[in-house]
Amino acid sequence: MPKKEFSFPFLIIKTEKGVSLLNSMSRTWIAKKTGWMFVIFLPMLAAITFYFTISSIINIISNPLVGQVIRQLGPAINLPWPGINPYLPIVYGWIALFVGMVVHEVAHGVQARVAGVPVKFVGIILLLVLPIGAFVELDDKELEKSGLKKSAKALAAGPGTNFVTAVVSLILLLLIVSSLQPVVDGVLITQMNMEGPAYRSGIMPGDIITSVNGQNVSTIESFISAVEPYYRPGQNLTLTIAREDRTLNFTFTLAVNPENSSRGYMGIHGYLSLREVLENYYSAVLRFPSRDVMVYMLIPTLPWASTSIPFSETLYRHYTSTLLGSSYHYLVNLLYWIWFLNFNLAIFNALPLYPLDGGIVFKFFCKKILDKRLSEKWINLIVYTLTFILAGMIILMIVAPYIS
Repeated sequence: MPKKEFSFPFLIIKTEKGVSLLNSMSRTWIAKKTGWMFVIFLPMLAAITFYFTISSIINIISNPLVGQVIRQLGPAINLPWPGINPYLPIVYGWIALFVGMVVHEVAHGVQARVAGVPVKFVGIILLLVLPIGAFVELDDKELEKSGLKKSAKALAAGPGTNFVTAVVSLILLLLIVSSLQPVVDGVLITQMNMEGPAYRSGIMPGDIITSVNGQNVSTIESFISAVEPYYRPGQNLTLTIAREDRTLNFTFTLAVNPENSSRGYMGIHGYLSLREVLENYYSAVLRFPSRDVMVYMLIPTLPWASTSIPFSETLYRHYTSTLLGSSYHYLVNLLYWIWFLNFNLAIFNALPLYPLDGGIVFKFFCKKILDKRLSEKWINLIVYTLTFILAGMIILMIVAPYIS
């Protein structure tokens, strides 16, 4: 019978039934051959975290605007819990977090069995009736006795599998995004001056400009080229607008630009090309290792990031998928959060910060290399000093915006 432990509001269920499944999985070819791959991933993922942390601290200290933006988002942005972090959607977030925990713990259990380390229990953690986590309870003493090579494989499997899950999710996401096309090919208006001539004529934020004085536009460049010959005070512009299922024409007279009296003024302050947003997003991966790939780390629920992400709440309704139709955004958003949370679980757990997976591997490594030269006390001092330094860097990254 499963063992149940209840501590309001959490219910922990342990069972031995899943152990047989781990045993079966550990006998497969892929389980036996992937262990070293995860070990290779571990320092790479730790290096990524170290780079992100250092660069974030430098950016916050050197650029006051970065700290200001982070302060506006609030400290809860650092928490990985849906419902507490206001930018992490509850449904997508809990599913993605649960997937991340399951693959992480199952990978530990499988590689532990490959190494011959006993697994005591597998279990699930419920928040009342909502599954929020999973775990595999290993025999820690047997794990350490198994030797550095086997224990490193078992411990590195967790973050390594999170990383693989993240990459697979991102690939699937990009395949779907590459099947998207704008419902209406044009320039989306995002910001307007409510006192400007365009708004007074009846044009609204969210409208899509498809032509200017009869000239079709679909990119920012084509829009500017179409407007430029008429962009003087007193000139008339006719914009053809797509609004929901209607096509409308609005004619208005350009006002005097408050910053340059020789230039016209529409009162449209923000616009973007639906085609270019789409192309920029799915092609960014082809420009790796440029910083363009950081677009995949942009959270679609952030207000200032949503106009760069075709499946965000701001833009998703303006696209349709040749594979999934207009409902594509449900799957794409789920894949995004599986990618995002698994990637962060991978890089965080890979850190040589005790008692994370990377920290335990680092401790076993120090014992293997230094056991005959240093006492256990000195080895622990090395491990905990590094842990203290890394934890201090992470804390500094979090608090720096509020003290800069």
